[in-house]
Amino acid sequence: MADSNDVTLWKFLAEESKAGRLNLDPSVASDCLKACEDQLQVYRECRDMTRQMSHVTGLGDFPAADELAKMLGAKAVGGEGNFHEAFSEHIEVLTLIRDTIKSSVDRIGEQDRQNQREVAQPE
Repeated sequence: MADSNDVTLWKFLAEESKAGRLNLDPSVASDCLKACEDQLQVYRECRDMTRQMSHVTGLGDFPAADELAKMLGAKAVGGEGNFHEAFSEHIEVLTLIRDTIKSSVDRIGEQDRQNQREVAQPE
């Protein structure tokens, strides 16, 4: 599961980036941004699949089958330490990471465009 410290750290870094106090190399940041988007897609798909796993069937007729099915379903969604919640927490942290990187890339790109306009204007 995502640690609350991870969320706090990335919220802080996102604010630092928005304020212009965190700069990332654009070429590295672009690769990281792509990796974040790819991983977010994987986590979202996995989280969505946990809903299908919340209703476990086919464990047979032995006495504890129904209880085992409930336990396994709760591990997927709704129970303590369930996968659905874990994926949601990881998505939250990864979204903060992505937004932090994007903010830095956008700001640097805008600064580059501004510099180009200034150089292109005759004095």
